Amino acid sequence: MEKYLNKIKEITIEKSGIDGEEVLDSSYFEDDLNIGEMELLDILGALEEEYEIEFTDKEKDTIKSVMELVELVMEKVE
Repeated sequence: MEKYLNKIKEITIEKSGIDGEEVLDSSYFEDDLNIGEMELLDILGALEEEYEIEFTDKEKDTIKSVMELVELVMEKVE
């Protein structure tokens, strides 16, 4: 789980330009990190490439927090 969390943090920081210390596993993308829908789609796209997975439109619409994304990536990869 830790490796997925670290990769998601890394990609989130890279795509959004926010300070790395702000990205916690409990962070919500919109409320805590001020990441909008387009930035989140960029993050998801990068994760799809990184792990060779695909998120459905429904999944993309329901991801609200970093931990939700970690769990979803783990589910798809493992």
